[in-house]
Amino acid sequence: MKARSFALAVASTVLAITASSALAHEDDPKAKHWEPPFVGPPWRAAIEGAEGGVAASFTFDGVQLLSWFPVTSIHPNATSGNDCWGYVSPSGREYAIIGVSNGTGIVEITNPAAAQLITFLPGPESLWRNVKTYQHWLYAVSEGGGGIQVFDLAQIDNGIVTTLPSVTTGGNLATHTMIINEQTGYLYRMGGGSNGLRIYNLNPNPAQPNFLASWSSRYVHDGCVFSYTSGPYAGKEIFFACGGMNGGYQNTGVSIIDVTNKASLTTMSTFYYPNAAFCHQLWLTEDLQYGYINDEIDEQNSGIYSLGRIVDLSNLSAPTLAGTYSTGLQTVDHNEYVRGNLLYCSNYKSGLRVFDITNRVNPVQVAWFDTYPADNSAGYAGLWSNYPFFPSGTVLGSDIQRGLFIWDVGNDTLEFAYPDGLPTMLAPSGGQAVKVEITELGDAELDPSTPTLVLEVDGATIEVAMTPLGGSLWQAITPPLPCGEEVGLRFEASTTTGGVAMDPAAPSFYIASATLGIEEAWIDSMESSTGWSTIVPDDNALTGRWTRVDPIGTAAQPENDHTPAPGLLCFVTGQGSVGGSLGEADVDGGKTTLTSPLLNASSLEQAWIEYWRWYSNDTGSNANTNSMLVQISNNDGASWTTIETVTENLGVWERKAWRIDDFVAPSATMRIRFVASDVTGAVVEAGVDDVRIFGYLCDDALPGDFNGDGVVDGSDLGTLLGEWGPCPGCAADLDGNGEVDGSDLGVLLGNWS
Repeated sequence: MKARSFALAVASTVLAITASSALAHEDDPKAKHWEPPFVGPPWRAAIEGAEGGVAASFTFDGVQLLSWFPVTSIHPNATSGNDCWGYVSPSGREYAIIGVSNGTGIVEITNPAAAQLITFLPGPESLWRNVKTYQHWLYAVSEGGGGIQVFDLAQIDNGIVTTLPSVTTGGNLATHTMIINEQTGYLYRMGGGSNGLRIYNLNPNPAQPNFLASWSSRYVHDGCVFSYTSGPYAGKEIFFACGGMNGGYQNTGVSIIDVTNKASLTTMSTFYYPNAAFCHQLWLTEDLQYGYINDEIDEQNSGIYSLGRIVDLSNLSAPTLAGTYSTGLQTVDHNEYVRGNLLYCSNYKSGLRVFDITNRVNPVQVAWFDTYPADNSAGYAGLWSNYPFFPSGTVLGSDIQRGLFIWDVGNDTLEFAYPDGLPTMLAPSGGQAVKVEITELGDAELDPSTPTLVLEVDGATIEVAMTPLGGSLWQAITPPLPCGEEVGLRFEASTTTGGVAMDPAAPSFYIASATLGIEEAWIDSMESSTGWSTIVPDDNALTGRWTRVDPIGTAAQPENDHTPAPGLLCFVTGQGSVGGSLGEADVDGGKTTLTSPLLNASSLEQAWIEYWRWYSNDTGSNANTNSMLVQISNNDGASWTTIETVTENLGVWERKAWRIDDFVAPSATMRIRFVASDVTGAVVEAGVDDVRIFGYLCDDALPGDFNGDGVVDGSDLGTLLGEWGPCPGCAADLDGNGEVDGSDLGVLLGNWS
């Protein structure tokens, strides 16, 4: 089963892009990769298709679409969407505010499933617009110039919004982004041309923001500002500025600025992180101890998969990198916000991604909604921003091509549990029962036609419908599987309103092996010396030779081995000193080789080799210009076959497993080796841990071969049909459910000879 989607046909019209102002942020990749908007009417869940239905297909997990306003439903001449924000009137009514190419739209979402467009406020033509609120005032800025537009929302409940004179003080009228500290009443205007930070006081008269000061040490693309009420920074107002030199593309990072005294702004520190390309935006946890950073260009420049950085801000004068997080997809990460223990990330082509940050340095993705159905590539189309701060819990999303999304996140969904545990081995012959308990949460109601087990085998997916066992229990019967293959398992089901729950969330799978058992031939956790060699006559690396140690971590080398505690040791390329420089002991000047002792895989059925590796090559001069070879030999090293050429920079231990006979015939004289090299001057670090040789045990019996002649044919079909119906213990009851039925027939036909 594919993730359930809303899908009703509405014609999409391609519009020509309206020329942006010359003041636009010209190097922003969104301008270079612009796509036309989707054209269609609004869709509201409470008005079931009354205006034409949903005009695209969306997949999601743990997020329910309540209303959707395509770009042209905000204004017919709009060619793109951009930023979004929210407003709550004194009466408690909630409003979504969305920027589009030619102005700002306001949509009432008090009943989020029956949202209504209230008004449209024209503005300068631009791909970039940013909107924020303070008290009952709305401010809008853009790269198209015009300064700061000011609107009065005091009568919004009556459908009235008053336009006031724009603010044109503070130099260049173009702006990229804006943020307001609602505690102190100061507006911070960022970017616009090559500008840094411009500060306005809203306290005397919010209708006429008063320009006070500027900070121009670096270009500021975006940022956030917080007031500290406790701890060492109590009483301070601190601004976190994402940017750099040369429009933010050089020396990119986060500048931490004390803006408490507007007449004397002080830069406390600037935080740089590995493999930075364009520090775009960040947001802090509610306790102000950690920040989550998105980099808009690292996917394009370095091939990184949607990698966010976590910064420890407990010491603002010396912030440190505390970790990373990722969706595992190619898509570019963009604006993100924190509410409670959830991090709401806008990822262009993969939409909204929600992470649980209860463990601040180990975010776990828990929900998502993909607003860009076409693909998950690293392009600049799709979801621009989100807003998760409404008292009701309603969440907004603003999409470049598809406009305003109004969501419910995580309140009404389905939960999966496994009474017999998750299987780690699946019978190659098929017929194995996998039991699942599906629980309805909140007001969710399970659609009984949708529970599905999705299997991934060698890149292809197999969907197996589950059958009810009574109550909340369901069961899937596995099909025949190729012995020795790793099999991904994901469990999916939909609610009656179309919401999809998945465990785990796509694109992830639980992993099992198609086998009756696993035979271990050799395993080495590197905790003791087992005969690995680090000496090869033609190795010529000047530093960074392989060594077995408890590693001292750097931004390029792991701090810990892979083996679970009490494991300590692994092989790494060189060991520097505590607090030493990044390249103190990395591979330099040539290659270094780590060769295994003699390994015996001759007696194994379906012989495999597995190892965990670490590799880093993305820092220093000429970054991303080297590689590590992993090679295997079945003749004691007389000849070598390459298994993989490693170039990826993950910053984590990565498991790799390979079927040996895909490369060489298994033998009693096997070796594996890892060859790390640096011939260009990059910082190169590698690690190896937990290597093993093992084999999968396969089932010789062929399901459906009732007469034992080695084939499944008409004779066996006759046996099955002769036992059709309730028949506990019958040979033809292949799935063991006490009845010979269509499920058993499917298994037999799947093995037809």
